[in-house]
Order: sequence, then structure tokens, then C-alpha cells
Amino acid sequence: MGDVAAPKARALGPEEKDECMKIFDIFDRNAENIAPVSDTMDMLTKLGQTYTKRETEAIMKEARGPKGDKKNLGPEEWLTLCSKWVRQDDEEEILRAFKVFDANGDGVIDFDEFKFIMQKVGEEPLTDAEVEEAMKEADEDGNGVIDIPEFMDLIRKSKNALKEI
Repeated sequence: MGDVAAPKARALGPEEKDECMKIFDIFDRNAENIAPVSDTMDMLTKLGQTYTKRETEAIMKEARGPKGDKKNLGPEEWLTLCSKWVRQDDEEEILRAFKVFDANGDGVIDFDEFKFIMQKVGEEPLTDAEVEEAMKEADEDGNGVIDIPEFMDLIRKSKNALKEI
């Protein structure tokens, strides 16, 4: 079996750094600015990631570097690890949501699946006409279903609209 491939690092935003450091502080039991490598799987789990022991070891090897402490992580190593392993992009999350909403697994969201989504996220039940109108707006190519790119656009537009409120 080959090595586990790590995702590319990306810049963490202030909130992500804070979240990562709060988790680090939980495992820095003696306030010595170090956290045991043995706790890494638990630390990653708190970030919403799940890895096997082998995957975690590969992650740690990369975060520590060739000369790093094999038993402990410092805050900079932890932030390096976070920059690669904290939710990489909304894209992964959106794809997971798409798979949940694509109840029959056919790769598209049809009217009934979309209606189910809309009724779960709304405060009041929508009429079929309202669901149909929302679906038409999301169905950019007009083929009667919502595919992954259309779903991603819909979610991103919704998030952007919420930021403006």
C-alpha cells in the first residue's frame, strides 16, 4: 500500500485558527505549549475528520517534519496540520450533502428529493408550486433535475445571500 496523500495546505482564517488552537489547548494538558502526538486522532476528530491509525501517522510525519519531536506537537506544527486537514473547502461538505439529498443515488436531485430538502430547511411547509419555482431557479440547464454543479451553485448562492443579511 502507498503513502497517504495529504491535501494541499491553505491559509486558515482567524476563526479557523481560533478553533484549531482551542482544540490544541484542550490537549496541552500542562500548558507547556505541546500536545501529545498520541492524541492527534482525537484532535482531528474534534475538527470533524476521521482517519485510521496509519493515516494519522502519515499526517503526523508530514506535520512534524523530518526533525520534529516524535512524541509531541507544538502550536505551529498543529496549525500546519490544521491548514491541510481542517475542512478543505465547502466543496467536500456540499458533495456530502448532495449525496444525502440524492436519496435514490442516481446522481441528480429530482422534484421529490428537492421538495424534501426544501421542507426540511424552511420554517413553513412550501406548496408544490413554490418548490417547483425554487427548483426551476436552481435547475440552470432546464432538464428538470438538479445535478452536482447546479447544487453547488445553489448552496454557494444561499451562503452568499446569508452573508449579505
